[in-house]
Amino acid sequence: MSRIISVALQKGGVGKTTCAVNLAGALAGHFGLNTLLLDFDGQTNATSTVLGRGYESAGDIWSVLYSGAAIDEVMVQAPQHPQLWVLPGSAELAYWEKKLSEDQWDALVLEGRRILRERIPAAIDVVVVDTPPSLGLWLQIAVAASDGVLLVVQPHEYSADGIRDLMRTVQAIQDKVNPDLVIDGLIVNGVRPTTGEHAAWVDEYRRQFGAAVLEPPVAERIVIAEAQRAKMPLEFYAGRGAPEARGWFREIA
Repeated sequence: MSRIISVALQKGGVGKTTCAVNLAGALAGHFGLNTLLLDFDGQTNATSTVLGRGYESAGDIWSVLYSGAAIDEVMVQAPQHPQLWVLPGSAELAYWEKKLSEDQWDALVLEGRRILRERIPAAIDVVVVDTPPSLGLWLQIAVAASDGVLLVVQPHEYSADGIRDLMRTVQAIQDKVNPDLVIDGLIVNGVRPTTGEHAAWVDEYRRQFGAAVLEPPVAERIVIAEAQRAKMPLEFYAGRGAPEARGWFREIA
């Protein structure tokens, strides 16, 4: 059965999508795993980063959850590598999260978990889920369906606060829905190695979370943004500085 990993933090701007896209690229391109990048964020940035804007698909994550679509019929093979696929995101997610009553969430989380775990194609080795920057319904479905969660933080106080909030949500899902869910680790992203404040926060994360902090920290590099503009994971980008940056995500994966 496929292993499902959610890349999460409810704070926006910490680099969740960047990490999800580049981890998926490393798993497919370097490790040779059949990898599905599942875009659970209504902004659909993971989808556009890998597929661009002109891709064709018979559906998206919304149609899988609520129209009965089969994942293997709507997932799109990435143009960069034959072992990387994308299950496109949908703007419907952002719209409906505002419309659905929180009284319905528990039932929707259970149903969403069941659908995702039953419909992942058998040929897929690993699923990397890009989650939305909130603690809302879609993050809860993604985490409930997952085997593990990767937390993405940046070296500052707001990210540290976000970890505590997300951990409470993870604990609630473990208690009510998925007792086998584990924290796979913590990625420290956007680090400026020569900045004392950043180095201090990396050390603080290591002190608090020990071996759960995945090494190495992901440094802030222009090549990461260049690969995003080129619409591909770093694993397949040939720009200056790409080999070093690829190495970070390979080690984390």
